[in-house]
Amino acid sequence: MSLIGYSPFDRSILQAFDQMLNEYNLPQRSLLPYWRNISDENSLKLGSSLGEIQNTPEKFSVSVDVSHFKPDEVNVNLSGNELTIEGNHEEKNDRHGTIQRSFVRKFILPEDSNLESLRSSLSDNGHLTIEAPKKTQAVTQSRTIPITRG
Repeated sequence: MSLIGYSPFDRSILQAFDQMLNEYNLPQRSLLPYWRNISDENSLKLGSSLGEIQNTPEKFSVSVDVSHFKPDEVNVNLSGNELTIEGNHEEKNDRHGTIQRSFVRKFILPEDSNLESLRSSLSDNGHLTIEAPKKTQAVTQSRTIPITRG
C-alpha cells in the first residue's frame, strides 16, 4: 500500500481505465477516489503537511503549519517524552457553508533531549516550531584547566 497518490503501476492502470471510459463516453475520474487526482508534481509533497522534523546533535525540532488555527486553538503538551500538538476549532460558517477542523500530531522525543528546556514559538505566518536542545555529554576524559590572571 502506498502513502502517496501514485505509483508507476497505478499510473499505467489509470491510463488504461481512462481510455476505456473515453470509448464509452463515461465521465472520467468520477468512479475513482479523490486522492487519485493528485498531480504528478504534488504527489510527493506529503511531508510538508506532516511537519518538518530535525534531529541534530545540538537539538530536536519540529515545525508544523497551524495557519488554519488561532493561537488559542492550538495546544502543545508533553507527557514523558511524548510531544503532542493539537489544534481544534469549533464549527464555523464560511462562504461555502460550515467547517470544523482539528488535528493531533504526536512525536516521541529522543532520549538525549533536554525536556526541561523545551520551548515553542508561533511565527506570523502560522508555523509552530518546538525545539528541545540536546543534553550535554558528560565529560569522560580528565583534563587540566589552566588558571589565568586578570
